[in-house]
Amino acid sequence: MFDLPYCRYENLVGDYFVATYIISGLDYSSAMKKVGQFAVGQSVGTWVVVPGITNEMIEKYQARVIEVDVIAKTDEVEDFSVLLKVAFPSANFGGSFTMMLTSMVGNDVSTALKVRLIDVEIKGNAAKDFLSPNKDMKDLRLLAKVEEERPLVLNMIKPCLGFTPEAGAKLFREVALGGVDLIKDDELLGNTDYNSVAKRTKAYLSAAKQAYEVTGKNTIYLPNISGTPKSLLDNAKAAIDAGAKACLVNYVLGGIDSAKDLVEEVKDKLFIMGHYAGVACFDGEKSGISDNVMLGILPRLAGLNAIMTMYPNFNDSSSLFNFIKTVQAQRLAIPNLNPIITAVGGGITPINQVQVQNMISNDSIIGIGGAIQGHPLGTTIGAKTAMNAVKATFNKISLEEAAKDDEGLKTALNLWK
Repeated sequence: MFDLPYCRYENLVGDYFVATYIISGLDYSSAMKKVGQFAVGQSVGTWVVVPGITNEMIEKYQARVIEVDVIAKTDEVEDFSVLLKVAFPSANFGGSFTMMLTSMVGNDVSTALKVRLIDVEIKGNAAKDFLSPNKDMKDLRLLAKVEEERPLVLNMIKPCLGFTPEAGAKLFREVALGGVDLIKDDELLGNTDYNSVAKRTKAYLSAAKQAYEVTGKNTIYLPNISGTPKSLLDNAKAAIDAGAKACLVNYVLGGIDSAKDLVEEVKDKLFIMGHYAGVACFDGEKSGISDNVMLGILPRLAGLNAIMTMYPNFNDSSSLFNFIKTVQAQRLAIPNLNPIITAVGGGITPINQVQVQNMISNDSIIGIGGAIQGHPLGTTIGAKTAMNAVKATFNKISLEEAAKDDEGLKTALNLWK
């Protein structure tokens, strides 16, 4: 009975997470047996029949193969890749990403399959023990007091770390005076002895208030509260006590279960942006977890509100395809699971706004870092330039036209075009 852990998708009754894989290095003579062993070995059993497994255990808790299709083969007939779909009972996970991913990709030593997880679907009420984003762009615009339906602009404090809260507040103020909507810590700056979350948040919010008194523009600060699972909630509470309304957390390397616990505790007090740092370590050519899962489906199930996503290299078709697929996973309509806000960054400048805004919807966050601090006319002018470029593009005004009355934008066009 252990040789046939198979069924059709439409015959699944109950709550399942359906994992889709690309598996390479198989041969025709043993492929079906190996994928069957994989389903059993990732749930109730192992690669050989063991005593103690009952029919009830099989019925309720065994994973099931629901699709196997050959998708590529080499000149050697006995070496090919398959698309494999396996349905995992959600009851096995107990609302834990650790147990979900252990089942899906983390326990396959015995069968030694080269598996790359490329999608996760939700069937029935499988997501009932997980979360969903509780804030959208309407909430974020309200928080930032932005009435226009344009993309919001996010800056990252540069240099990344090594300075005091007071020095960082000066950097913050220079950017805020340029009118940006959001400013976050760089992901490299956590809760350090020389620049703690508590002191930094207090100093930066004071700088935000000073800038507001000059410009009338509200700027939201997102302190990076990432750290150990034990310190994560302490850092969040320190930020809240200092007046923060939003935060940044690296859930990829910090642990997605830790991020889920954080969301459950502070979701009504903080807008929580997830960061992708480290995600490349998970996505190999023939193994690991693809970006659309790590940056799309999983953070949505963790209840994060936004997710930093690397902007693609347009000279690399693979990079572009990966980006589009990832953004789709962040926004696809899934019953009982709200979309997560896409925040893009990485090489974005004021002058590529047409390309950027054509790629993503207006309900997005555009991250502009070095192009603000590195503007030849100074940080504040750099921030104003970024804001004017984003607004001009949103209003269908060419950057060349907008630059006629904007020396900062004119300088940026001459410098980076």
